[in-house]
Amino acid sequence: MPKTVRYSYLFKVSEYGDGTPFISLEARDSLPPELKDLLVAFNLKDGTKIERASEIASFLNANLADLALTNLVEK
Repeated sequence: MPKTVRYSYLFKVSEYGDGTPFISLEARDSLPPELKDLLVAFNLKDGTKIERASEIASFLNANLADLALTNLVEK
């Protein structure tokens, strides 16, 4: 039976070594075991500036509540 885990995250802007911005998820609280070793990041379109990445992250933080992950594979 599929199991869904929901958790509250913040969208955070970071940069790769070459200065390319990306948005990652940072847990608001301690993570449950199912999500402990999970890193989720969003690569932005080429040429996106850090200011625009911050605007996108702010929009997401203001409009999204939780991340829901469902494991569809039975163990």
